[in-house]
This record gives sequence, C-alpha cells and structure tokens, in this order.
Amino acid sequence: MSSQQGLIELKPGVPLLEPAELNRIARQQGLGLAIAQALIFDQICHAVPLPPELEQQLVQAFLEEQGVEPGAEARATALAGQGWSEADLLQFATRTERLERFKRVVFQQEVELHFLEHKLDFDQVEYSLIRVRDEHLAFELHQRLREGEASFAELAPLYSEGPERESEGLLGPYPLSQAHEVVAEKLRISQPGQLWPPFFLVNIWLILRLERWDGARLNDERREEILTALFDRWLDQRARLLLAGETPPPLPLHLFSEAA
Repeated sequence: MSSQQGLIELKPGVPLLEPAELNRIARQQGLGLAIAQALIFDQICHAVPLPPELEQQLVQAFLEEQGVEPGAEARATALAGQGWSEADLLQFATRTERLERFKRVVFQQEVELHFLEHKLDFDQVEYSLIRVRDEHLAFELHQRLREGEASFAELAPLYSEGPERESEGLLGPYPLSQAHEVVAEKLRISQPGQLWPPFFLVNIWLILRLERWDGARLNDERREEILTALFDRWLDQRARLLLAGETPPPLPLHLFSEAA
C-alpha cells in the first residue's frame, strides 16, 4: 500500500489502481482462478516451516542464480532494483521448496492407492486391429491371419475401416483405459500374440491381437507424477471454492508436526 490510502501498487511506492478497478480487471480478464491459486500458494508458503539454515542456503542459491555478487551492498542494490524487501526475497527463494514439501507431506500416503485405482491409465498396450462391416469377410480375414497366410500389416491397409488402416493395423502404445471397455477387457486377459476370433461391437466386426503389454510400475518418476496430479487436483478444488465465495477447509498443517 502507498501513502495514498487504498490504492494498489505493482511497483512499491507507485500507486496504480483502486481495489474496485483491480477487481473489475481481474473479473473481466478472467484472472480469478489465477489469483485464487496465487492466494493458496501464498498461504502454503507462509505456513510450511523450513529450517533457518536451509532458508539461508536457498536464498544464497537464488541470489547466485540471479547473478547477484556476494556482499550486503550488492544484495541491497539488487533488492532495490526489483522493489523487493527481504521478506519478498525469502518468499521467492524458498517458494518451490515449501510447495514441494507440502505436496509430499500431504499427499504421499495417497500415492499407492491412486496408482492401484488408476493402474489401467498407466499400463500401456500395443495391439493389432482390423474393423470390417461384413461378417463373412471378418471370418475370412481371421482365418488367413490364423493360418499365417497374411499379416495385419498386409490386410489392414486393404480392408480395415478404422484409422488403423493407415498404420498397418497397429495401434498404441496407449493407456489400456483409452480402449473401448470390451476391447480393453479382451486385451487385459490376453497373452502377447493371442489372436481373438472376430467379435461384433456396436456396428462393426473386430479382429484383435495383443502385441505388447507394458505394465506400469510405481517408480520414482511415476510417484512424482502422481503426487503432482494429486496436488493439482486439490489446488483446483480449493481455488474453485474461493471463486464460489466459500471458505475452504484449513490447511492440513498438523501433518507437518507428525512428519517432524
């Protein structure tokens, strides 16, 4: 706030807008969700504790990244150039670490359950497919495949009526959950190389063979991916409560004392 009471500043000491005008701009420019998320980030950063020595390490690393020379004078000059206070510097330097700690502490226990519940979204399958509307043709093509007289790569471009026509019958790798539920169930119980007899689905005959199944594992990369997804979902839900004028539940800060 400037000396002109009630005015909003972007650059410290330079009044710019009245609050009502800022509210109008935020509303009309669709900035509400971004502001709500920024408020939540700010609440997390003020609430998540860090050891003082780590704070100082992060501040020093941040200054080095910004090309600020060591020493109090260079630091003061850099802060003045940005219009930052020491509190602003601490916020910028430690923001990522505080958010990461919040994410890990709050959502770590949910990762394995989420992975198991959504495993079909992580498993990757590659399969061959031919779609034709003529039942007799479907069984004829299946017979040729089963007897080794022709391959999917040869038959699909000639006969298939789906997009696999352009990829020699090969689809994937895709998450298993992207396939039609009937196709997904057949793939789920298949062995690689297993050729299914033609079956009718909705309005067309399908010939299906599983080529490869890549079962997902809960490694470090997958764990981080799920943690981020859980945090993003929580953030979006909390921000939308704020946009609706509702008060979100308190931050689960008790988990940090339990983790200490």
